[in-house]
Amino acid sequence: RQPLELTRKILRDKQNKKNSGQPIPVFPSWVYERPALIGDFLIGTSLSTDTTVPIGTLPLASQESMIVEDLLYVLIGVDGRYITAQPLIGRQNRAFSVDPNLDLSIKELVTRILPVAASYSIVTRFIEEKSSFEYGQVNHALAAAMRTLIKEYMILITQLEHLQRQGLLSLQKLWFYIQPTMRTLEILASLATSVDKGECMGGSTLSLLHDKTFNYTGDSQAQELCLYLTKAASVPYFEILEKWIYRGIINDPYSEFMVEEHELQKEKIQEDYNDKYWDQRYTVVQQQIPSFLQKMADKILSTGKYLNVVRECGRDVTCPVAKEVIYTLKERAYVEQIEKAYNYASKVLLDFLMEEKELVAHLRSIKHYFLMDQGDFFVHFMDLTEEELKKPVDDIITTRLEALLELALRMSTANTDPFKDDLKIDLMPHDLITQLLRVLAIETKQEKAIISADPTELTLSGLEAFSFDYIVKWPLSLIINR
Repeated sequence: RQPLELTRKILRDKQNKKNSGQPIPVFPSWVYERPALIGDFLIGTSLSTDTTVPIGTLPLASQESMIVEDLLYVLIGVDGRYITAQPLIGRQNRAFSVDPNLDLSIKELVTRILPVAASYSIVTRFIEEKSSFEYGQVNHALAAAMRTLIKEYMILITQLEHLQRQGLLSLQKLWFYIQPTMRTLEILASLATSVDKGECMGGSTLSLLHDKTFNYTGDSQAQELCLYLTKAASVPYFEILEKWIYRGIINDPYSEFMVEEHELQKEKIQEDYNDKYWDQRYTVVQQQIPSFLQKMADKILSTGKYLNVVRECGRDVTCPVAKEVIYTLKERAYVEQIEKAYNYASKVLLDFLMEEKELVAHLRSIKHYFLMDQGDFFVHFMDLTEEELKKPVDDIITTRLEALLELALRMSTANTDPFKDDLKIDLMPHDLITQLLRVLAIETKQEKAIISADPTELTLSGLEAFSFDYIVKWPLSLIINR
């Protein structure tokens, strides 16, 4: 039990760290401390305290009757008199010891039936473990779907017990009745083992289930079973997906979704030279992309991002073509839904930037000052500031420069520009060459060295240090970066 407690603690700490305001709920300790609550074998507690009759001394019919009764117990996770479960080491499969004095013909059939009990043991342990909150909503939903199937299996065993009490259940009949269930439990056990081995959560669990469903293409019964489980497990994941592609919101308390949110301040955009915010606020987590959504991952990321920008500007956006996403083996269905959401999000953001935030007018304004679109403004400005800019930087009074800039703007054709007040003056601590190197060094190893380098020893004149600055507010700062 120790490794399980440790795993749960690690998962809980990791998730609480990510969602500090929303701690993971915890099951009370008695859930784990009372082993009789779990449907698996309790080692060392034999069914009967009586001294059992040596089975080899009994006639064949009595041996069979005793073993049938034992098997019915073993099939629901309780030790029998002559068949007992072996203790588990780690995550191995359950093994059983059968009384060696049992008649060989009976023993042969018993060993054929016991794999059902071994599979049942794996599935029950999986259900109990994955029902904890720490393993996320997808695993929780998968465990719940498996529990439903186990209930049906228990009903079958109850019916067989009823037959046995009436003396109508032979070993051969038991073997016949258990046949259909055998395959089901075998598939459930193999799925449980794969999820455990891969330590899957969220999207990776869905990838595994989807791939298994595809692998059973020739076996309709097995494929139907996997399809049922994948549909059930995908519901919580698709709820997160729908919220993201239709509203631009991430609600992922257990870190299962393919898009991860990072806390970043959007005000920093006005200071940074590049659009780090856009790239780093939301990123794709590769192992959480379900294999059936792999091709659409980038579109899913962009769709939510677009809506999120508009939402952060105080506008409510909800996709009008929103439809529930349901798991299916046909990838086309997802492609169509995601394409529709993506087209809507793109249109909303583009209209918002173009119409409400007047992107083109801002670009035209920037063209005036940074691409010298209006020569007369520069002539006026340089005439007015020549004397001031010849001085060393330390002697220049910036407020005086700002006043001269305003005067030049009012006297030239730039006066008609609605955004002329966004133009500001900046006196840099470096010369032009160093400034350009800083811009070129973004995202490279040299960046830190250049940023932390001392300002040039030379005393710069105003002309060398002079630069125009332009105030660009969010969300235009995503497009017009520093």
